[in-house]
Amino acid sequence: MNNGRERERQSIRSALRIQLRVIGALLMREIITRYGRHNIGFLWLLLEPIIFTVGVVILWNITHSMHGFRVPVTPFVVTGYSSLLLWRTCSFRGLKAIEPNRSLLHHRPVKIQDIFFARMLLEVAGVTASLVLLIVVMIGIDLMSFPADLSLIVIGWFFLCWFSACLGIILGCLSEHSDLVERLWHPGSYFLLAVSGTFFMVDWLPQTFQNVVLWFPMTNAVEMMRAGYWGNSNRFHFSVSYTFLFCLSMTLVALLLMGDRRMKMLT
Repeated sequence: MNNGRERERQSIRSALRIQLRVIGALLMREIITRYGRHNIGFLWLLLEPIIFTVGVVILWNITHSMHGFRVPVTPFVVTGYSSLLLWRTCSFRGLKAIEPNRSLLHHRPVKIQDIFFARMLLEVAGVTASLVLLIVVMIGIDLMSFPADLSLIVIGWFFLCWFSACLGIILGCLSEHSDLVERLWHPGSYFLLAVSGTFFMVDWLPQTFQNVVLWFPMTNAVEMMRAGYWGNSNRFHFSVSYTFLFCLSMTLVALLLMGDRRMKMLT
């Protein structure tokens, strides 16, 4: 009995090692395909979001008097635009992710899940690294102060990563069924942009609109990050339990869609 359980554990560990190697190989393939082997190569994964966010920080700092901001501009922009980049890049990289990698599925160890996980992991890692670097640099040059509650920032960012990865996988699976998904997502992403919390804090809105935007998990997550940064100096509105349940539901949908697509490709 014990020998059987030990063999089962070894089999699981062996399968896990194989899948981790597959995801690692897919990550390297994605980096080389996207950024090439020359010049700074994969460092663009880190520099692209930094350049974009720094550009917006400079612009908003120059024009902040026109916006009538009641909070410091730099941390507001860094938290908002980093979250925007995360879910937008994950969603667009998820679209049609299977099509260019279809030939790889002839190899037994490579599964649809591996293709999506590699793409989502690459986007999450790049934007996360850029966010950390930006915060450290901005604190170092005194454009941002040290966060009041670092753990709440981490929790909010974790939910953003979770939501963004699930969104990318769901859209990727649906886009393999119909090209209409890709066409509809482009205007749909602008709607989500408007309610994502990138350009506002929930407390600035009328009560009716507050109730509407808090249905969206990324708005809750951005509020968590800003609450972690400013602490009790401002009023913030979010629900950890709602955001968790929403992301969990998206995970189940993503897993079901990946399983459904895999079965159709095998038949």
